[in-house]
Amino acid sequence: MKKSKVNIYIAIIIVAAAGLLAFPYYTNNKGTNKSNLPSYALRNSQVKEAYVFASENKDLLSHIPCYCGCGNIGHESAYNCFVKEEKADGNIEWEEHGSGCGTCYNIVLDSKELLEQGKSATEIRDYIDNKYSQYGNPTNTPKP
Repeated sequence: MKKSKVNIYIAIIIVAAAGLLAFPYYTNNKGTNKSNLPSYALRNSQVKEAYVFASENKDLLSHIPCYCGCGNIGHESAYNCFVKEEKADGNIEWEEHGSGCGTCYNIVLDSKELLEQGKSATEIRDYIDNKYSQYGNPTNTPKP
């Protein structure tokens, strides 16, 4: 065989192997890579950032209320605005609501910023309650 054909075959094998190795990652919604977030989570950089943070911070966001009125649709915390359910196998069933609600994603982004500043869950909750209570009734969210 000519050297160029061998190089083409090697390239095809490498690409195929990489695809096979990556397949489990791309089929698992647990990751926060752009390729496995739903399209509505990619509307803009703030929405994407909120989805990524929510998927990685259930323990915090389960104690942070949402003030957009989504308690009426069964949400219990800001976490539920982005994640409908985390399955036993780690896969995530995403919630579309947070992608179109500025209150939802701003609460999550404020929580992220405060966490990065070293604030405790209680301090973050107090900040969110003080800042957003003017917008409506909170979800029925337990305090940390």
